[in-house]
Amino acid sequence: MDVTRAGDPLTVATWNLHEGLPAAGGRGAGPEPATDEVVRLLTDRRVDIAAFQEVGFDAGGGSELLEEVRRRTELRHVAARPLHASSFFPGRLSGVAVASRYPLRDPEAAMLPNPRLRTEIDGEEIHSHDKGLVGTTVSLWGLDLRVVSLHAFPFHLFRRAPDEAEFKEVWDALADELRRRGQHDRLLVCGDFNTDDRSLMLRADSLPLSSSLEGRPTYRDRAYDDILHGAAVTLTGVDAVENFSDHRVCLASFRPATGAGHRPSP
Repeated sequence: MDVTRAGDPLTVATWNLHEGLPAAGGRGAGPEPATDEVVRLLTDRRVDIAAFQEVGFDAGGGSELLEEVRRRTELRHVAARPLHASSFFPGRLSGVAVASRYPLRDPEAAMLPNPRLRTEIDGEEIHSHDKGLVGTTVSLWGLDLRVVSLHAFPFHLFRRAPDEAEFKEVWDALADELRRRGQHDRLLVCGDFNTDDRSLMLRADSLPLSSSLEGRPTYRDRAYDDILHGAAVTLTGVDAVENFSDHRVCLASFRPATGAGHRPSP
């Protein structure tokens, strides 16, 4: 099968998987990944690169869902990183991943400074889990694109505002990590930002990235999820699709800004 689809745009998705649990569901005794729906949407939408957040992992760092994605779709190249203990399943982990139709290289993970927040919800004390990102490089159109899957802190759960001065360290650390490799025009930053204010990370134009979703609601009525892109690519279309998760899956299509180049075979 010709998976290069010459002439077609590159389709990128970002999706908070909620560890495979339906948004209306509660805790369970074990993982219940919505594998079939994930595979079907990735296939039907012909996704080339998917950034996932709240991926479920076992205690050893393996992910049943990611293995099924690799086995049942064309996204056979994966970079992943567990970040913290699962919010739903004892003894399991949750984290981030990038799955790609094209080979990935130079995978790196980074953790954000944890503000150590605490609150009580329904009589149960919760605290802020470690959050961070995994980044990897994919070569397309003669460009080395750096693709990042990010999961930021849910300040709203702790009744705090993400723009409070106390949290500037978090956003500055994120911006520094994304600047570290240079070539900002070739960045694709996909993720759950847990805020609709992109300027917290992009302040002072230190990271010249553009929003794909442009304030479109992705989590309830908030624009928490997005795909930020540099100037090396041109946005050609977007969508946000309801699914089992409490986050919509966000899709963005891109072409090279120059209109030149090619897409290599996996």
